[in-house]
Amino acid sequence: MPPNRRLFLAALAASCSLPQRLLADERPYPDRPVRLVLPNAVGGASDVVARLLAPAVGTALGESLVIDARPGAAGKIAVDHVAAAAPDGYTLLLANNGTQAIAPAGRGTSPDDTAKALAPVILVARAPLVVAVNPRLGVGSLAALIERAKAVPVRLAYASGGAGSTSHMAAYLFARRAGIALQHVPYSGTAAAIRDVLAGEVPIVFTQLGTIAPLLDAGQLRALAVTGAQRLPSHPALPTVAESGFRGFEISTWYGVMVPAGTPAPIVARLHAAFAHALASPDTRRQFAALGIEPVGDSPADFAVALTVERQRWRDFVRAQGIPE
Repeated sequence: MPPNRRLFLAALAASCSLPQRLLADERPYPDRPVRLVLPNAVGGASDVVARLLAPAVGTALGESLVIDARPGAAGKIAVDHVAAAAPDGYTLLLANNGTQAIAPAGRGTSPDDTAKALAPVILVARAPLVVAVNPRLGVGSLAALIERAKAVPVRLAYASGGAGSTSHMAAYLFARRAGIALQHVPYSGTAAAIRDVLAGEVPIVFTQLGTIAPLLDAGQLRALAVTGAQRLPSHPALPTVAESGFRGFEISTWYGVMVPAGTPAPIVARLHAAFAHALASPDTRRQFAALGIEPVGDSPADFAVALTVERQRWRDFVRAQGIPE
Protein backbone atom coordinates (compact mmCIF):
# COMPACT_ATOMS: atom_id res chain seq x y z
CA MET A 1 0.00 0.00 0.00
CA PRO A 2 1.39 3.42 -0.92
CA PRO A 3 2.60 5.46 2.07
CA ASN A 4 0.20 8.31 1.39
CA ARG A 5 -2.77 5.92 1.39
CA ARG A 6 -1.65 4.39 4.71
CA LEU A 7 -1.40 7.85 6.26
CA PHE A 8 -4.86 8.75 4.93
CA LEU A 9 -6.45 5.61 6.37
CA ALA A 10 -4.74 6.15 9.75
CA ALA A 11 -5.97 9.74 9.89
CA LEU A 12 -9.50 8.60 8.95
CA ALA A 13 -9.51 5.99 11.72
CA ALA A 14 -8.32 8.56 14.24
CA SER A 15 -10.99 11.04 13.22
CA CYS A 16 -13.70 8.39 13.54
CA SER A 17 -12.63 7.54 17.09
CA LEU A 18 -12.35 11.20 18.18
CA PRO A 19 -16.06 11.78 18.91
CA GLN A 20 -16.16 8.62 21.04
CA ARG A 21 -13.13 9.78 23.06
CA LEU A 22 -14.64 13.22 23.51
CA LEU A 23 -17.90 11.71 24.71
CA ALA A 24 -15.98 9.59 27.20
CA ASP A 25 -14.10 12.65 28.49
CA GLU A 26 -17.30 14.67 28.78
CA ARG A 27 -19.35 12.18 30.77
CA PRO A 28 -21.14 13.95 33.59
CA TYR A 29 -19.51 13.72 37.01
CA PRO A 30 -20.08 11.52 38.88
CA ASP A 31 -21.06 8.43 36.93
CA ARG A 32 -20.08 5.87 39.59
CA PRO A 33 -19.90 5.72 43.41
CA VAL A 34 -17.59 8.17 45.19
CA ARG A 35 -15.35 6.97 48.06
CA LEU A 36 -14.96 8.97 51.26
CA VAL A 37 -11.79 7.75 52.97
CA LEU A 38 -11.67 7.99 56.77
CA PRO A 39 -8.37 8.29 58.68
CA ASN A 40 -9.87 6.67 61.76
CA ALA A 41 -11.37 3.29 62.59
CA VAL A 42 -15.02 2.37 62.22
CA GLY A 43 -17.02 3.40 65.27
CA GLY A 44 -15.07 6.58 65.91
CA ALA A 45 -16.14 10.19 65.56
CA SER A 46 -15.13 10.44 61.88
CA ASP A 47 -17.28 7.41 61.14
CA VAL A 48 -20.25 9.01 62.93
CA VAL A 49 -19.93 12.24 60.92
CA ALA A 50 -19.47 10.39 57.62
CA ARG A 51 -22.49 8.15 58.12
CA LEU A 52 -24.72 11.08 59.03
CA LEU A 53 -23.70 12.92 55.85
CA ALA A 54 -23.53 10.05 53.36
CA PRO A 55 -27.23 9.62 52.47
CA ALA A 56 -27.86 13.31 51.71
CA VAL A 57 -24.54 13.74 49.89
CA GLY A 58 -25.29 10.68 47.78
CA THR A 59 -28.70 12.06 46.90
CA ALA A 60 -27.19 15.39 45.85
CA LEU A 61 -24.51 13.70 43.73
CA GLY A 62 -26.84 11.13 42.21
CA GLU A 63 -24.37 8.40 43.17
CA SER A 64 -23.58 6.55 46.39
CA LEU A 65 -21.03 7.95 48.84
CA VAL A 66 -19.11 4.89 50.01
CA ILE A 67 -17.29 5.08 53.34
CA ASP A 68 -13.80 3.56 53.33
CA ALA A 69 -12.02 3.48 56.71
CA ARG A 70 -8.21 3.30 56.48
CA PRO A 71 -6.90 3.93 60.02
CA GLY A 72 -3.31 3.91 61.18
CA ALA A 73 -0.13 5.98 61.53
CA ALA A 74 -2.00 8.98 63.00
CA GLY A 75 -4.02 9.31 59.80
CA LYS A 76 -1.05 9.15 57.43
CA ILE A 77 -2.22 5.93 55.77
CA ALA A 78 -5.50 7.52 54.69
CA VAL A 79 -3.91 10.85 53.76
CA ASP A 80 -1.24 9.20 51.60
CA HIS A 81 -3.82 6.95 49.95
CA VAL A 82 -5.99 9.88 48.89
CA ALA A 83 -3.02 12.03 47.88
CA ALA A 84 -1.85 9.27 45.52
CA ALA A 85 -5.31 8.73 43.97
CA ALA A 86 -6.33 10.06 40.58
CA PRO A 87 -7.53 13.69 40.82
CA ASP A 88 -10.91 12.81 39.34
CA GLY A 89 -13.28 13.42 42.26
CA TYR A 90 -13.88 9.75 43.06
CA THR A 91 -11.56 9.53 46.09
CA LEU A 92 -12.13 12.00 48.94
CA LEU A 93 -10.65 12.37 52.42
CA LEU A 94 -12.61 13.27 55.53
CA ALA A 95 -9.74 15.22 57.06
CA ASN A 96 -9.50 16.60 60.58
CA ASN A 97 -7.12 18.78 62.58
CA GLY A 98 -5.28 15.67 63.76
CA THR A 99 -4.42 14.47 60.25
CA GLN A 100 -3.82 17.88 58.65
CA ALA A 101 -2.22 19.92 61.44
CA ILE A 102 -1.31 18.13 64.67
CA ALA A 103 0.25 14.91 63.36
CA PRO A 104 2.22 16.61 60.53
CA ALA A 105 3.60 19.11 63.05
CA GLY A 106 4.72 16.22 65.26
CA ARG A 107 6.48 14.61 62.30
CA GLY A 108 8.24 17.87 61.49
CA THR A 109 6.45 18.17 58.14
CA SER A 110 6.39 21.74 56.88
CA PRO A 111 2.99 23.40 56.34
CA ASP A 112 3.87 23.93 52.67
CA ASP A 113 4.57 20.22 52.12
CA THR A 114 1.35 19.26 53.90
CA ALA A 115 -0.66 21.65 51.73
CA LYS A 116 0.71 20.43 48.39
CA ALA A 117 -0.78 16.94 48.39
CA LEU A 118 -4.47 17.70 48.94
CA ALA A 119 -6.91 20.45 47.99
CA PRO A 120 -9.74 21.71 50.24
CA VAL A 121 -13.38 21.22 49.27
CA ILE A 122 -15.45 22.18 52.32
CA LEU A 123 -15.07 22.62 56.07
CA VAL A 124 -17.89 20.36 57.21
CA ALA A 125 -18.22 20.72 60.97
CA ARG A 126 -16.66 21.36 64.36
CA ALA A 127 -17.23 19.36 67.52
CA PRO A 128 -15.94 19.88 71.07
CA LEU A 129 -14.82 16.99 73.23
CA VAL A 130 -16.40 15.65 76.40
CA VAL A 131 -14.24 14.82 79.42
CA ALA A 132 -15.68 11.49 80.58
CA VAL A 133 -14.71 8.96 83.23
CA ASN A 134 -15.63 5.48 84.32
CA PRO A 135 -18.11 5.97 87.21
CA ARG A 136 -16.07 3.60 89.35
CA LEU A 137 -13.40 6.31 89.57
CA GLY A 138 -15.78 8.04 91.97
CA VAL A 139 -15.45 11.63 90.72
CA GLY A 140 -18.26 13.90 89.58
CA SER A 141 -16.47 17.08 88.51
CA LEU A 142 -13.20 18.33 87.08
CA ALA A 143 -12.25 19.64 90.52
CA ALA A 144 -12.74 16.18 92.01
CA LEU A 145 -10.75 14.62 89.15
CA ILE A 146 -7.83 16.99 89.77
CA GLU A 147 -7.95 16.29 93.50
CA ARG A 148 -7.89 12.54 92.84
CA ALA A 149 -5.01 12.87 90.36
CA LYS A 150 -2.95 14.76 92.94
CA ALA A 151 -3.76 12.30 95.73
CA VAL A 152 -2.98 8.96 94.08
CA PRO A 153 0.61 7.67 94.15
CA VAL A 154 0.59 6.67 90.46
CA ARG A 155 -0.59 8.68 87.49
CA LEU A 156 -4.19 8.36 86.43
CA ALA A 157 -4.38 7.29 82.80
CA TYR A 158 -6.42 8.69 79.94
CA ALA A 159 -7.26 6.94 76.68
CA SER A 160 -7.13 8.61 73.28
CA GLY A 161 -7.79 7.63 69.68
CA GLY A 162 -4.06 7.84 68.98
CA ALA A 163 -0.94 9.93 69.49
CA GLY A 164 -1.34 13.32 67.86
CA SER A 165 -5.14 13.15 67.89
CA THR A 166 -7.28 16.02 69.13
CA SER A 167 -8.30 13.93 72.15
CA HIS A 168 -4.62 13.43 73.02
CA MET A 169 -3.86 17.15 72.75
CA ALA A 170 -6.96 18.20 74.70
CA ALA A 171 -6.10 15.92 77.62
CA TYR A 172 -2.44 16.93 77.57
CA LEU A 173 -3.24 20.65 77.56
CA PHE A 174 -5.83 20.22 80.31
CA ALA A 175 -3.31 18.37 82.51
CA ARG A 176 -0.79 21.16 82.02
CA ARG A 177 -3.34 23.82 82.95
CA ALA A 178 -4.47 21.82 85.99
CA GLY A 179 -0.94 21.15 87.20
CA ILE A 180 -1.37 17.38 87.23
CA ALA A 181 0.41 14.48 85.54
CA LEU A 182 -1.71 12.03 83.56
CA GLN A 183 -0.54 8.90 81.74
CA HIS A 184 -1.39 8.82 78.03
CA VAL A 185 -2.62 5.48 76.66
CA PRO A 186 -3.03 5.76 72.88
CA TYR A 187 -5.28 3.37 70.95
CA SER A 188 -5.72 2.56 67.29
CA GLY A 189 -9.09 4.32 67.32
CA THR A 190 -11.71 5.91 69.52
CA ALA A 191 -13.90 2.80 69.72
CA ALA A 192 -11.04 0.74 71.17
CA ALA A 193 -10.21 3.50 73.66
CA ILE A 194 -13.78 3.73 74.90
CA ARG A 195 -14.03 -0.03 75.21
CA ASP A 196 -11.17 -0.07 77.71
CA VAL A 197 -12.57 2.89 79.64
CA LEU A 198 -15.85 1.01 79.99
CA ALA A 199 -13.95 -2.04 81.22
CA GLY A 200 -12.15 0.06 83.82
CA GLU A 201 -8.72 -0.54 82.29
CA VAL A 202 -8.27 3.22 81.79
CA PRO A 203 -10.40 5.64 83.85
CA ILE A 204 -10.50 8.80 81.68
CA VAL A 205 -11.23 9.66 78.05
CA PHE A 206 -11.56 12.90 76.10
CA THR A 207 -13.86 12.18 73.17
CA GLN A 208 -16.77 13.53 71.17
CA LEU A 209 -20.32 13.24 72.39
CA GLY A 210 -21.28 11.27 69.27
CA THR A 211 -19.10 8.36 70.32
CA ILE A 212 -20.42 8.05 73.89
CA ALA A 213 -23.92 9.60 74.05
CA PRO A 214 -25.75 6.28 74.68
CA LEU A 215 -23.15 5.32 77.29
CA LEU A 216 -23.72 8.58 79.17
CA ASP A 217 -27.47 8.10 79.04
CA ALA A 218 -27.10 4.56 80.39
CA GLY A 219 -24.81 5.66 83.22
CA GLN A 220 -21.93 3.56 81.94
CA LEU A 221 -19.75 6.66 81.61
CA ARG A 222 -19.94 9.96 83.48
CA ALA A 223 -19.40 13.32 81.76
CA LEU A 224 -17.50 15.99 83.71
CA ALA A 225 -17.14 18.86 81.25
CA VAL A 226 -17.07 19.86 77.58
CA THR A 227 -14.01 21.43 75.94
CA GLY A 228 -15.88 23.87 73.68
CA ALA A 229 -16.62 27.54 74.23
CA GLN A 230 -20.31 26.86 74.90
CA ARG A 231 -22.32 24.20 76.70
CA LEU A 232 -23.84 21.47 74.58
CA PRO A 233 -27.49 22.18 73.71
CA SER A 234 -28.29 18.50 74.27
CA HIS A 235 -26.58 18.51 77.71
CA PRO A 236 -27.13 22.01 79.10
CA ALA A 237 -26.19 21.02 82.65
CA LEU A 238 -22.71 19.94 81.60
CA PRO A 239 -20.25 22.81 82.26
CA THR A 240 -17.42 23.79 79.96
CA VAL A 241 -13.81 23.32 81.02
CA ALA A 242 -13.50 27.13 81.02
CA GLU A 243 -16.44 27.42 83.43
CA SER A 244 -14.80 24.83 85.65
CA GLY A 245 -11.91 27.11 86.48
CA PHE A 246 -9.79 27.13 83.31
CA ARG A 247 -10.62 30.40 81.64
CA GLY A 248 -9.94 30.49 77.91
CA PHE A 249 -9.64 26.71 77.56
CA GLU A 250 -11.21 25.71 74.26
CA ILE A 251 -10.35 22.92 71.88
CA SER A 252 -12.50 21.17 69.29
CA THR A 253 -12.14 18.77 66.42
CA TRP A 254 -12.98 19.97 62.93
CA TYR A 255 -13.84 17.88 59.89
CA GLY A 256 -13.35 18.82 56.27
CA VAL A 257 -13.45 17.17 52.87
CA MET A 258 -10.29 17.21 50.75
CA VAL A 259 -9.35 15.81 47.35
CA PRO A 260 -6.07 15.05 45.57
CA ALA A 261 -4.28 18.18 44.40
CA GLY A 262 -5.03 18.92 40.77
CA THR A 263 -8.69 17.92 40.92
CA PRO A 264 -10.52 20.10 38.34
CA ALA A 265 -12.33 23.14 39.76
CA PRO A 266 -15.76 22.10 38.37
CA ILE A 267 -15.52 18.79 40.24
CA VAL A 268 -14.49 20.56 43.46
CA ALA A 269 -17.49 22.88 43.02
CA ARG A 270 -19.81 19.92 42.44
CA LEU A 271 -18.58 18.20 45.60
CA HIS A 272 -18.84 21.39 47.64
CA ALA A 273 -22.44 21.85 46.52
CA ALA A 274 -23.32 18.26 47.45
CA PHE A 275 -21.87 18.50 50.95
CA ALA A 276 -23.38 21.96 51.48
CA HIS A 277 -26.74 20.50 50.48
CA ALA A 278 -26.32 17.74 53.08
CA LEU A 279 -25.35 20.23 55.79
CA ALA A 280 -28.42 22.36 55.03
CA SER A 281 -30.77 19.40 55.49
CA PRO A 282 -32.96 19.85 58.61
CA ASP A 283 -32.58 16.15 59.38
CA THR A 284 -28.78 16.34 59.23
CA ARG A 285 -28.72 19.46 61.40
CA ARG A 286 -31.03 17.83 63.96
CA GLN A 287 -28.82 14.75 64.19
CA PHE A 288 -25.68 16.88 64.40
CA ALA A 289 -27.16 19.00 67.22
CA ALA A 290 -28.07 15.91 69.23
CA LEU A 291 -24.41 14.85 69.11
CA GLY A 292 -22.88 18.25 69.82
CA ILE A 293 -21.65 18.73 66.24
CA GLU A 294 -21.79 22.21 64.70
CA PRO A 295 -22.25 22.27 60.89
CA VAL A 296 -20.04 24.81 59.09
CA GLY A 297 -20.04 24.60 55.27
CA ASP A 298 -17.16 26.99 54.45
CA SER A 299 -16.08 27.52 50.85
CA PRO A 300 -12.86 25.93 49.53
CA ALA A 301 -11.12 29.31 49.83
CA ASP A 302 -12.25 29.85 53.42
CA PHE A 303 -11.31 26.29 54.31
CA ALA A 304 -7.84 26.87 52.84
CA VAL A 305 -7.38 29.90 55.11
CA ALA A 306 -8.51 27.91 58.15
CA LEU A 307 -6.07 25.13 57.26
CA THR A 308 -3.18 27.59 57.10
CA VAL A 309 -4.04 28.97 60.54
CA GLU A 310 -4.40 25.49 62.08
CA ARG A 311 -1.14 24.20 60.62
CA GLN A 312 0.81 27.17 61.91
CA ARG A 313 -0.89 26.98 65.31
CA TRP A 314 0.18 23.40 65.92
CA ARG A 315 3.60 23.88 64.37
CA ASP A 316 4.22 26.71 66.87
CA PHE A 317 2.99 24.47 69.69
CA VAL A 318 5.37 21.66 68.73
CA ARG A 319 8.30 24.05 68.45
CA ALA A 320 7.54 25.39 71.93
CA GLN A 321 7.23 22.08 73.78
CA GLY A 322 6.91 19.11 71.46
CA ILE A 323 4.05 16.65 71.16
CA PRO A 324 4.39 14.15 74.02
CA GLU A 325 4.23 10.40 73.57
